[in-house]
Amino acid sequence: MQTLMLNSKPRKGSTGNTFTIEVIGDSPVKDKVREAIQALEHHPAKASRRSIIDLLGIIEQFNFQIRFTEHYLEDELEGWTFIVQG
Repeated sequence: MQTLMLNSKPRKGSTGNTFTIEVIGDSPVKDKVREAIQALEHHPAKASRRSIIDLLGIIEQFNFQIRFTEHYLEDELEGWTFIVQG
C-alpha cells in the first residue's frame, strides 16, 4: 500500500490568489501524480473550489482511498490536506 499527502497550498500574490497542489511522500507513484497535476488545465488554480475539485479528481484518477482530511485557513484563504493510500 502506498501513502501520499496531497496538499492545496494557498498563496496571496500581487496578481491575485493561487492554489498550488503539492505531493509529499516517498511512494513510487509520486512522480506520476506530479505529472497528472502538471497536466491539469487550471494549475495553479485561481479559486479554492477549483483546487479541491482538482484534488478530488486526482484521488479518483489514481483510485486512492482518503485516510485523513484537513481543512484550514492560511492568510484567510482555504487550504486542504489529504492523506491517501492506494
